[in-house]
Amino acid sequence: MGLNHSFKTARKKIVALDADEREVVMAICRDIYQAQVRLTENARPILERCMSNCRGLCCRNIHPADIITEWDLLYILVMAPQMEEAMAACLKRERFFPSDCIFLENGTGPCLFPDNLRPERCIISFCRVEPSVEKEIGRVMGGFSRLIRFFLFRPLRRLSRWLRPLNSAREP
Repeated sequence: MGLNHSFKTARKKIVALDADEREVVMAICRDIYQAQVRLTENARPILERCMSNCRGLCCRNIHPADIITEWDLLYILVMAPQMEEAMAACLKRERFFPSDCIFLENGTGPCLFPDNLRPERCIISFCRVEPSVEKEIGRVMGGFSRLIRFFLFRPLRRLSRWLRPLNSAREP
């Protein structure tokens, strides 16, 4: 379906949140952000080596929708809503065939997304397996997993809140 569909879905999910849900999602996204900060700090030498050796090869000749998910887009939109317009403009350049990442500024780089507001796969992927930052990678992945579970179980939580007043009305 492509990233455009994922982008629209992410926006709809954000708009549909009530105040309490928005607060929970913000807290989850802040945790992801903090995990990305720690990962970036601890992986700085690894990232420098990746950039000097590969020069962003992982952003070239890809299907962006295979790397970037609606959860990544949701995370970025929650944390940086001011980026929505720029992201929408990039999505107009999405191609059916492999191409360079559509989120590279001017089509060549650097990445449009600010440091620590990167899609999960972009922030946890290095040129090779890096055991020295496995714990930090796990924290980032765990944060995105919490975000997904929040939305997966959201209908049940809403139903529970709706039923709660009915149950209390029955009690004598």
